[in-house]
Formats: sequence, structure tokens, C-alpha cells
Amino acid sequence: MSGCRMTLLLGPPSSGKTTLLLALAGKLDPTLNVQGQVSYNGYGLDEFVPRKTAAYVSQNDVHLGDLTVKETFDYSARFQGVGSASGN
Repeated sequence: MSGCRMTLLLGPPSSGKTTLLLALAGKLDPTLNVQGQVSYNGYGLDEFVPRKTAAYVSQNDVHLGDLTVKETFDYSARFQGVGSASGN
């Protein structure tokens, strides 16, 4: 996956899509035994702060239906501390 891109992740049920996204968002149970390596933009999971670069939205997300997709992303980013109060 390339940085600064939105990526669509598809796969059959139980293929690991949710587990991958949880790993990238830093939301995996710390007691879970992980085999292999997970990296993000070339950094291992122990080298970056996922909450500053990734977010996980569950399948049961509740959102504001009156917002556009861009407005929804902006709204979410604002509540995660991304951007400034001046709208930049």
C-alpha cells in the first residue's frame, strides 16, 4: 500500500481483513501471539504511533448521514486531533 492513498481492502469472510486493519491501527490485543512482521510506511509497529496515522472504524459505525464522505473524514480527523482549529 502506498502512503497518501486510500486503499480498498477486499477478501472473503475470515481471510484476515479486520485483523490486518486492527494491526495497522495498533488495536490488536497485546497478549495476542503475532507471527511475521507488520510495518507501516517502512516502520515496525513498535516504531510509530498508530493513532496519529491510522484509524479503525468498526462495521457498526454510527455516522452523520447528512455529511459528505469528505466532511465525514474531516469530522473524524478533527476528533482525532488531526489538523488545526483554523480549518487547515
